[in-house]
Amino acid sequence: MRKHPDLFKKLELLHNVSANSDIRSNSELARRLGITRQAVSRWCRGNETSPGDRIPEHLVPRLGDLYDVDPDWFSLPLDEFVSAVKNRIEDAKNGPLLKTQQISLAALPITNLTTFGRDDELAALNKLWAERSANVIQITGFGGVGKTTLLNRWLSDLSAEKYKGANRVYAWSFYWQGESSEIRTSGDFFIEHALKWFGEENPGQGSPWEKASRLAKLARSFKSLLILDGLEPLQYKPGPRTGEVENPAVSTLIKELAADNPGLCVITSRLPVVDLEPYKDGRVRTIELQNLSLDAGKAVLKDFGVKGLDGELEGAIEHYDGHPLSLSLLGGYLSVAHGGQVKKFRELKSLFHEKRMGHQAKGLMQAYLDWFKDRPECELLYLITLFEREVSLTAIQTIVAEANVEHLTSRLQKLESYEWSYCLEELKRANLITENQRGGELYLDCHPIVRDMIDSHLKESEFKVSKVGHSLFFSYLNDSSKLNPETIDELDFLFLAVSHGIKADRFREAFRLYYDRIKRGYTMLRFGSHYADQACIKSFFINDWHTPIDDLSEADRFYLLSSATTNLMSLGKLSEAMAPSLKCIEYYQKNAMWLEATNAAGPLISALIASGELAKAFSLIESLSECIANTDNAVIQAMSDNFRAYMLYLGGKKSEAGELFRSVEAVLNKYDPGEEIRFPTVSSYYCRFLLETGDEHRALERSLQTFAWRKRKAWQVKFDTTSTHASDLLVLGLIFLRIGDKINAFKALNKQVDLFRTAGEWLYLPTGLSSRARYFIKVGDIESARSDLEEALELSSRTGAVFSQWEAHLGVARLHCELGSFEEAADSLSTMKSLPGMNAYRFRDREIEKLESWIAVHA
Repeated sequence: MRKHPDLFKKLELLHNVSANSDIRSNSELARRLGITRQAVSRWCRGNETSPGDRIPEHLVPRLGDLYDVDPDWFSLPLDEFVSAVKNRIEDAKNGPLLKTQQISLAALPITNLTTFGRDDELAALNKLWAERSANVIQITGFGGVGKTTLLNRWLSDLSAEKYKGANRVYAWSFYWQGESSEIRTSGDFFIEHALKWFGEENPGQGSPWEKASRLAKLARSFKSLLILDGLEPLQYKPGPRTGEVENPAVSTLIKELAADNPGLCVITSRLPVVDLEPYKDGRVRTIELQNLSLDAGKAVLKDFGVKGLDGELEGAIEHYDGHPLSLSLLGGYLSVAHGGQVKKFRELKSLFHEKRMGHQAKGLMQAYLDWFKDRPECELLYLITLFEREVSLTAIQTIVAEANVEHLTSRLQKLESYEWSYCLEELKRANLITENQRGGELYLDCHPIVRDMIDSHLKESEFKVSKVGHSLFFSYLNDSSKLNPETIDELDFLFLAVSHGIKADRFREAFRLYYDRIKRGYTMLRFGSHYADQACIKSFFINDWHTPIDDLSEADRFYLLSSATTNLMSLGKLSEAMAPSLKCIEYYQKNAMWLEATNAAGPLISALIASGELAKAFSLIESLSECIANTDNAVIQAMSDNFRAYMLYLGGKKSEAGELFRSVEAVLNKYDPGEEIRFPTVSSYYCRFLLETGDEHRALERSLQTFAWRKRKAWQVKFDTTSTHASDLLVLGLIFLRIGDKINAFKALNKQVDLFRTAGEWLYLPTGLSSRARYFIKVGDIESARSDLEEALELSSRTGAVFSQWEAHLGVARLHCELGSFEEAADSLSTMKSLPGMNAYRFRDREIEKLESWIAVHA
């Protein structure tokens, strides 16, 4: 039975009758709820795992509030729902109406009315306006945190309630005048414009103070709601009077209203208004906007149509510190340029040059730079922003001591120790930097938008300073980082060093650091994130992933190309990776670089298998036979046979696969391979073969042997990657599940999903999710199983991992059978069979036949 029958028609009716004037479509409803349009469509029409006509229980009351209907009405038959809604409309028509006499909001900047994570602030505004307990509210926060958006949303909500008794609503934005307006003049113009609007016949008469006093008196004669948006252009910048309102008329008006006001004045500004300090006895209240939470940040990105896994979305949000404007710019850029793919965010160098950043932010930053010109604060700000992330004061001071550079370190070198605190305090007061005390060390940072603006300024006006600064940071990080990193944090600082080296035009030195200390000669990343690795080497390339820069040797360029394509495949960018990967293999074969050729081929073969190209994978490995033989390396030959055995098994040739696997095992179980191991060995293929051919106890024994190797750092796992570790856990979890050890099954299956996510292994994560879904189905956690399978389908369809799609559809069919939804199960199997290339994958034939028999019996 459908929980909310005819839901699509019910929502359509609510939109047609304007039950909520701000919501006229399912898209607008989705935006208001902070979910995707597809989610609302799924409520109405269902999909592989949901029957449709069902609103999630926790959202039913919210819809009732939005449309001003009883939440229980959604469960009524359609005719009763229509009748109830029509009666509600008639009642509203006969109710009392509050008429506002005069409204002017046109001067406010146009923003999206959708807010995310601001419920508390909206509630505070409503409470203060309803209680009339304050005369002035100032909403403060760093540029781009959404002060004006919050204001517009609040005013929109108030408009639906006739502004709750206000009979004058007037708004002005000091940014609205544009950069051609002179600050003092725009303040005076506002006073005269407001006087005229409030009804004065001679607005230009008298001094600024007299005009302000008359305006305050006029505003008090009504129940007025006065909005002053973006006040900071009229406030003093860093210095003795920071935050004071420079325009005397505006300053007088604000103080007059703070002292006595039957209505309310709302001010937004980056800086707290110093003029209001004497009135903070309750007459003035401050709402300080912070950056968004992860949940709110995800809602912002999804509102722009950005798509991706929670881990990808959270990575973008954390990268931009949850800053609303940055996330909005990011969301808009990704939706227009990259089809909403969130994973593209790591390839962006700067959002500052996008037009939507606006000239106001750049003009304001230039004002700060002019203020700090020829002062140590400017040099300190340059250094903090050049470092690209949080930096310790100790690091800054070490770099300053190393070299005397005009406009970068020369003035800082002259500071006494106590004078550093003055510099920091000035930058903090300007809201340009933040500081964080941790572990006895002071860390400094600034918002990414500030960093981009400073970067733009340096490139345009101080190009040499920028190059020298990056060079100093490259040397500092190169010298102070651990020689052979063993943790993600240690690796991260070396990534940063490479980035600074490239920006300093020290290309060869940056490459040697990358090759010797990060990758240690391998093309695969042993641990850490593929995103981080790809972002690190992006600057070595020109425009795309086909052409590394000319400043390196040919061998170095192909090494970078091979590394990039390996990352691309793990990140699920198969179409981008195929051609350059084959180009690398061809180059290595041509130059008799046999080991390099086989290392480059391994990830490509795995990717071909994942994309449903089993025949192409076979063809590629056969074409490498001579190359493999020329390595004269028994372990490489064994790994080649390991791939062949796995592909034979996938094709349904279990007997041939078993024989080849056993020959591979003979090599892997040697005490000493007699070869240098510079590539990962794969055990999960054989363990999975044992499990799925019915020998679960041998599978468990062999799987535990792999982990024993890992524990004692045996040669078999000398080169251990996150992907191989996660794959081993995946199979171990399935083995535990088969033998009935549900506790250990969950631990292993949960951990492998986390590892795939952390490393950005989007090509293989869907298989991990489908595997964990098996556990959830087994223990009866249907919602978790459905969630994993939906994510696996979404991700695999975006990456082109047809094999993973096939597995996920099989999991969905299994889930529907468990639920008794046999028609839906049949549909899933039909979709699975229609996927291109998957008729070559025969290893699940027996399981599919069982499901088909189960469905046939119940059909």
